[in-house]
Amino acid sequence: MIRLCRRTRSRSRSCRITPADRFAVDGIIRWEREVGPVGSGRFILNMTWVHLMVLGTPLVAGVRVIDDDGHDVPSNAWQIDGGNAQDGWDIQLNDLWNPWGNSWFRIEVDAGESIGRLEIAVDGPPAGSPVTITVGEAGFPVKRIDEIVQTGSAEVILHQVNVIERLGRVEVQSINFVDVGGHVHGPIITTDSTSETRGIRSLDVAGDLLGDVLVPDGTIRLLNVLGDVGTSLSPIRIEAGHAIWSMDVRGDVWADVDLCAAGHSGYLHRLEADTFHGALRADRLARPSASDVPPRVALEGWLNGTWTFQGPLQDDEAVLELPAQGLNGQVVVNALATADGDWTTPLVMAAGQGVPPVMLVGPTYEQVPGLLGGGSVGLVPYRIHATACSPPSGTSLMSVEDAAEVVLRFYGPVQLGWGHPLNIQRRRHDSLDSYEPVAASDFCVEPVEGDPRSVRITAAEAWGGFQAGWSYRIQPNASMLCDLESLVPVSAEVEYIIDLPSAGCEGDVDESGQVNIVDVLLVLALWGQGGTPAGDAADINGDGSVSVDDLLIVIGQWGGCDA
Repeated sequence: MIRLCRRTRSRSRSCRITPADRFAVDGIIRWEREVGPVGSGRFILNMTWVHLMVLGTPLVAGVRVIDDDGHDVPSNAWQIDGGNAQDGWDIQLNDLWNPWGNSWFRIEVDAGESIGRLEIAVDGPPAGSPVTITVGEAGFPVKRIDEIVQTGSAEVILHQVNVIERLGRVEVQSINFVDVGGHVHGPIITTDSTSETRGIRSLDVAGDLLGDVLVPDGTIRLLNVLGDVGTSLSPIRIEAGHAIWSMDVRGDVWADVDLCAAGHSGYLHRLEADTFHGALRADRLARPSASDVPPRVALEGWLNGTWTFQGPLQDDEAVLELPAQGLNGQVVVNALATADGDWTTPLVMAAGQGVPPVMLVGPTYEQVPGLLGGGSVGLVPYRIHATACSPPSGTSLMSVEDAAEVVLRFYGPVQLGWGHPLNIQRRRHDSLDSYEPVAASDFCVEPVEGDPRSVRITAAEAWGGFQAGWSYRIQPNASMLCDLESLVPVSAEVEYIIDLPSAGCEGDVDESGQVNIVDVLLVLALWGQGGTPAGDAADINGDGSVSVDDLLIVIGQWGGCDA
């Protein structure tokens, strides 16, 4: 005796079946049979979700697989490999049941049940006879899916997945729509390398995205996450070799987002998030061919990572947006150092926040890092950030002690190559003569710990360093490198100027930085004079005449002016 019971919310309907009754068991039980009259008419029972009782032992058959027209898929095209309703069904698809068209597998499970493993083991041609799969369509979502994996050779399109709580690993050729009411633990991987427009059409996550999303040869059209992407302890990786059209995250992003993996040059259209930690690498900002919406990358909070654009940013309608003091990391423009690389797309800070907005465009800007949040935007090759150096370029110092340590800051991270990385020249203070080279051995150049954008200049020996009475010009050379994969030299377009007048050393008549016999001879040669440029230089006490008082000042300050 076999008993079939249809499960309903309030009760079960039982029917006795004899061997003469017509029924079929194809993974699920679907039973259609005319039964006795009800009133004056007859009716059809369509038993779809059932318990099968054989000799008193319950076998739960809560899985149904149908095609796109709602008809049962042939029973030899799929099977239940194991699992149960509580822990999750293990389902295998194993036959290209419609080799001349589209082999649809619409998989439904009973309400509240899960799928442990869905294996797509269908073999077939790589194109032309696709296997199209939906799991838990709208109205029939699956509680949890631990794994969906393609092991067969057929062309596979995971058309739609609806999950209530949790989605684990997914690895198939191509994905259309995935909707998850909880967290995605991933990874989510597509393997199609035949079309750059394939990949993931929509991944919609109501919780957190906690696993990698890898589309190395395709496009992610929409990535929508209401929670966080990755965590501070477990950042994730997102790859899209051709493009990301839209990445909308309500929470924080802890991820490396790479659109240039495997040698590709993918573009980014839109990205919005709260804060961003990690790295973003894209060839450029651009819009899909069918879109009129300008590119936009916007954060509500800080940029604590690095955004790298391999090419120039030259779309004046595009925009990068950060809040006030929101640039704590680095934005790199034209990382491949193309000769005509430019930066005209603005980075706007504090727009609409009740304070005057800051707009940064290239190749240089004056705002110091402290006003921006500590970070920088750099057009490659990086230039000296003149106003952010210490002291700022163009400063006239009061004493040599103020120049004991000079810090050059660039618009991006740098590293030192072989040889001395700076060309240092000098000329007399207030002179219009040409600058003359200074021996590189007089100066020591080293990185600044904790600030990869800066280098420190100090005296190499006791007699080296900056001297009073001179104006110095400093330019980087080919041994100062941008800290990028290409290691291109920084630009010498912006130079650093510092001036050390000798006014604080009264006895240094010739402004050589030393008070010596030359100054004594000048005082003697100009004895009694005043009111002329030469006489005024030797009239140290300013009484209108070069006299013994001036000579005594020279003798009293004998030696180096910085002594």
